Amino acid sequence: MCKLSLTEIKHIFEEVTTMLQISEIVKKTEEMFDLFNEHFYDNELTRPAFTVSPDGGREANGWCSINEIWNASGEKYREINLCAEYLDRPIFELTVTLLHEMAHLSNLVHGIQDVSNNGYYHNLKLKATAEAHGLHIERYDKYGWTVTPLSPEAEAWIKETLGEDKINVSRQPVEGTAKGGSKKSINRSIKYVCPCCGTIIRTTREVNVVCGDCGEPFERA
Repeated sequence: MCKLSLTEIKHIFEEVTTMLQISEIVKKTEEMFDLFNEHFYDNELTRPAFTVSPDGGREANGWCSINEIWNASGEKYREINLCAEYLDRPIFELTVTLLHEMAHLSNLVHGIQDVSNNGYYHNLKLKATAEAHGLHIERYDKYGWTVTPLSPEAEAWIKETLGEDKINVSRQPVEGTAKGGSKKSINRSIKYVCPCCGTIIRTTREVNVVCGDCGEPFERA
């Protein structure tokens, strides 16, 4: 596999600001994955399929597919998607998203369940893997151990390697629609989330409910 030199990778974001080329964004993201895979994972991970698409209402910067949903010449691959609405961010934020999804990918490969059954609440297993590979994890009440700034060492290395450029491209939602292009609708329900397991319930009025599995009171989201 032919890899870009560090000098070429350092201009990863400059090259996609002069003309909108989604294929170039994907290509450079693949090169970043290879670079991070070598530096943080000793080339342990198989490169997944990379896509750029709207978040579809998930309110996520990106995601890694649970299953191997791509098939190429008999080989199966998982997918890492970067959400189109959030590409126009500083390089450190984009690398955080990629490293976060690489931590999920690593756990999936090793059969480690790092999120609740609904896929939203991140547990301590995600924290352990991510912190071993360039991130520092903090807890967010709604989604668990999912706040993932770079560790100081990783930030210094990425700054030296990639610089501080950015992709000046992002997908804007159409006026009158929600992110992802779906029509906005009025939702009068109240959402509650268990802070422990991430189970979600919705009600039409304020309630005080305790999770039967965890014994923790549901929190209004």
